[in-house]
Amino acid sequence: MLDILLMVVQTFLSVCFVLGSIALVHEFGHYITAKLSGIWVIEFAIGFGNRLLKLKFGETIYSLRPFPLGGFVRLAGMDPPEEEEAPAAGADGTEGQNGGQAEAGPPAPVDPDDLIQVDPDDPRGFPAKSRFVRTLVLSAGSIMNLVWAVVLFVVIYGVAGGPLSNVFVLDATRDMPAYQAGIRAGDTITAIDGVPIEDWSDAIRTIQQAGGRAIVLDVARDHPVAKAGFGGGLLQDDYSYDRGEYEIHNREVMKISVVPTGEPGSGRIGIGLAPNNYDFRVLPIGKAIEKGWESATGIIIQTFAGLVKIITRQTQADVAGPVKIMQMIKEQSTKGVFELLYLTALLSVNIGLINLMPLPVLDGGRIVFVLLETVFAFINFLTGLKLAITPKWEERVHFLGFLFLLALLLLVTYQDIRSLL
Repeated sequence: MLDILLMVVQTFLSVCFVLGSIALVHEFGHYITAKLSGIWVIEFAIGFGNRLLKLKFGETIYSLRPFPLGGFVRLAGMDPPEEEEAPAAGADGTEGQNGGQAEAGPPAPVDPDDLIQVDPDDPRGFPAKSRFVRTLVLSAGSIMNLVWAVVLFVVIYGVAGGPLSNVFVLDATRDMPAYQAGIRAGDTITAIDGVPIEDWSDAIRTIQQAGGRAIVLDVARDHPVAKAGFGGGLLQDDYSYDRGEYEIHNREVMKISVVPTGEPGSGRIGIGLAPNNYDFRVLPIGKAIEKGWESATGIIIQTFAGLVKIITRQTQADVAGPVKIMQMIKEQSTKGVFELLYLTALLSVNIGLINLMPLPVLDGGRIVFVLLETVFAFINFLTGLKLAITPKWEERVHFLGFLFLLALLLLVTYQDIRSLL
């Protein structure tokens, strides 16, 4: 019973960290760019639902809400002013008692902070800022999600460690320097000019910079030797095929001089290559930052390419809803802290890029309206027309987008639950 309780608490805290941190950095991106742009930030909220905690510093309310699946930043002027409803009329055409309100008891208490109205012409309102500033504020949340992924990868490599890799030669092209010097497929390049390779991408850059200049490569080559099974027992690193025969690998290390073709910065030796992970250790901060950036950008490129394939129907969408995400978080939390950080980085990239998609209610959809405003302004300048999208119509489009996303969320959740049964 205690084990189950601890697992529930661990899962709950993991979900709060993963989704809460992603929401926090996303909304902080909107918040900080709005503050720096002189926009009045009415409220900075993490989570959804009724406020659990509310603090007010200066002109901004900071609130915590019970469902850590998102958050929001209320910017002055982003919400269109509410239209005042006419009081209900009685049967004789006169106003009803209490201004037409139903006599069902006193109205529910309203937090005055929820009734803050901003003059549409307020210079500190969101609509009053330039289109560039508005686009920057809207995209800042997703940018911060990508930055958060980089930070998490840096922590992983700088605290938990990362793999050391040199170069495994997949193939060597004839009539190119590597092949002519004696390098063959299956070789491993372990050092360049006596400096051991700890990151295969460093080796690629070194070879590229050495265009037209000779470099010395330390090349390891394994020579398999077949042995009869009855001739002796297996040793470490031996390869057994069946009961009657096995292989040992005699490793030969050679120093091979190669002159990459091309100019410095574009040198090539003519090999197909892949990383060969040979060790694992904590990386120095500079290397951790570099590897963190590479890992994050690699996931960004893969995620973007995946979204393009889904949009162009080259592949089917594999969408994870709340239930599946919770399951993923639960599984990773049982494996360790750094596995959970990796998942957080992966989800942060995905959420950041999805938020930039040009769909109503998402940040990308709001950016589309800013771009449309620019297009209409240009058309108006050329033709003298007065084309414009009113805030009310924009909010109606976003509301329809919200209903669509809500329906999609329910469908995905249903599919997640079915897959678990």
